[in-house]
Amino acid sequence: MGNHFFMLTLIPKKGVALAVAISISSILMLLAVAMFSFINNQHLGINAIVNGEIAHFLAEAGINRCIPEIRNSISSALSTNPNNKKLREILLTPGKVKDTDITKLLGGSWNKELEKFAKETDETAAIEVKIWLRELENSETDKKVWADPIARRGFVVIESEGRYKTGKRKIAIKRLINVTNILPGFMSKFTMFLTEAGNNGTKKYNIIKNDYKGMVTDGPKPLILYNHLTPETPSANSDNWNFDEALKSEQNEDIWKNRGWIWIGGDKIRLNLCSGAGDLGEIFHFYDVSKVNDFSPIRFSTPENLLPSSFKNINKIPWDKTASIIRTVSYKFGHSFVLDSFHDRSNRKSSDAMYEGGILSTEELHEHGSKSSVLHLYGDARKGFQSRTKVFGNVYSAFIRFSNLEIEPKEPDVSNIFKSVFPPPLYLLRSIIEKDYSNSIDIKEINQRICGGPMLKTGMLFNNYSEYSSFMSKIIEQPYVYSYNNMQEIYTNKPNRHFPPSKTILSLDTDSNISLRRDNHTFFEGKPSASTALQTIESRVHLEVGNIKEFWDKFLNEDQELDLNAVVRIKNSENLDFAVPPSNLPQPLKVRGGGAILLDQGSIDLRGVLCNSANEALTIASTYGTNIYFSSNLPNHVNIIAPNAELSYSSKFILFGSLCAKNIYVDNRFQGGKIYFRPETAPDSSFSDSFYKVYVSTKDSYWNE
Repeated sequence: MGNHFFMLTLIPKKGVALAVAISISSILMLLAVAMFSFINNQHLGINAIVNGEIAHFLAEAGINRCIPEIRNSISSALSTNPNNKKLREILLTPGKVKDTDITKLLGGSWNKELEKFAKETDETAAIEVKIWLRELENSETDKKVWADPIARRGFVVIESEGRYKTGKRKIAIKRLINVTNILPGFMSKFTMFLTEAGNNGTKKYNIIKNDYKGMVTDGPKPLILYNHLTPETPSANSDNWNFDEALKSEQNEDIWKNRGWIWIGGDKIRLNLCSGAGDLGEIFHFYDVSKVNDFSPIRFSTPENLLPSSFKNINKIPWDKTASIIRTVSYKFGHSFVLDSFHDRSNRKSSDAMYEGGILSTEELHEHGSKSSVLHLYGDARKGFQSRTKVFGNVYSAFIRFSNLEIEPKEPDVSNIFKSVFPPPLYLLRSIIEKDYSNSIDIKEINQRICGGPMLKTGMLFNNYSEYSSFMSKIIEQPYVYSYNNMQEIYTNKPNRHFPPSKTILSLDTDSNISLRRDNHTFFEGKPSASTALQTIESRVHLEVGNIKEFWDKFLNEDQELDLNAVVRIKNSENLDFAVPPSNLPQPLKVRGGGAILLDQGSIDLRGVLCNSANEALTIASTYGTNIYFSSNLPNHVNIIAPNAELSYSSKFILFGSLCAKNIYVDNRFQGGKIYFRPETAPDSSFSDSFYKVYVSTKDSYWNE
């Protein structure tokens, strides 16, 4: 019974053990399966990570391979290379640019090279790079500063996708892009812009001693402005220059719109016009210049309706050939004059030659002197190239009016005697001050010849001094615009010219606003100022360097050329002068690509600058520099914006471009020079689009995976 009980109790215990064993086995089995699954998943995860990392490296390789080539391709997109035509069209189209895939426009071979590189890694590997222009929006929109419809700022986005087996990664980098014109805004319309020209006296520029032919005898030399295209000016169209078209355009009343303008700010300025009709003379615009090198003075006839009543009648007056019997002869009188200019010496007189013979009074000598202006606004007398420009400022021209009494004998024998005299009789009305005037002053032939003329007294033709003074010889002072308007009458061969001219082509602009337009777009509207021009250049800065040495180290290429293609600020805290080129470089400095330089401190010293192409320009601006020097007489192809600097005496200079300065420091050491306006750089010229540059930053804005 006991054994039977034992067996009954043993059987249940064995069943429990078996259940436990089976459970443990199941658990172990599950653990094994789980462990296997975990290890397998871990292996797959590691493979995915590895594949992703390889894909990332492939995408990164695409970025690194393409960055330099893409940056260079975009930066050179505005070159004349025909392959860049479509991209150039996108960048130069005014207004906002929609986001654009420009991969194919750059014509790079990098995707094919990257594909080949990827296949060498694995058959499943691939790299693809795309380039986008994004958020490209206008950056210059204020018409009171400068509104450029093409100037834009945005981003170049380079997207690179790498694939490896199951892995895929995309990297995008974003870099700033600027589309910028390297010309100084509205300032490139001005041959010269002087911010404080009116300081230090009305007559301060009248210091040149010259002879009757306009040649400087001693002392300072003139600064001559050529406000138009000349045969010497670097020009993309110089090979197609049409002389006949140049002559024809001279007759256009609106020719000033296509010329360089001049801004002479401050108080009133009187400019004594220089004698002569050649390179150093300005009186040419009162001469007939139809024959090259043969300048004949033009006679200006006073209209009869402007003359005193006595001129309207035929007068019977005793004649100067009278013998024992006094004879009276009938004469008809008119009035004419020639305009001459200031000269200090001649071949006959060592000084004050223009006051010879008492035609001009000593009072005028005291008031005006005999020296000419160092500042020549007209500049050029060559046929087809006569300078005519718009001048802003309170500018007056002074010149001599030699007034002649026109005498026409009405009796044939006297008329024949009169016509036989050579040179023709001159009855100049000499200058008289009011206290010396009387009605009994003789009006005689200037050479004291007895030639059949009237025995005439002032009172026979003029009622009083006021009437006489309106017609006598004297130095007159007129707003600049009268001289300009008179030139138009000469070009159109208007008969019976008088001065000032009856028609006003230009108006006097003492402190005027300007408007610069091209087609239907207005670039600028308001009063121009040098600070505004600097503001425009400052807004365009692409990168900065700390000092002048760093600038040359960075932008001087192996051929010793300035290779710029950007707008660069030089902080120059040492306040050193910026010499271009530096003394250790050959002169002139050759400029490739052009650009603009903003100098925070320091003066400018130019020693010769030559742009390699007429399609390029260099602008140098100095914010606080006090002087502009020219240490060489070599030409300088450069625009200068230095509103706090004086143009100082130094070497005689030649400048092709625009000059903005505070003033001209004129004294006997001033060697003068020539400034040639470049019409193609004017903002209202369609050719100015050639001076845009595209700058792509070397810094990444961010990475995006």
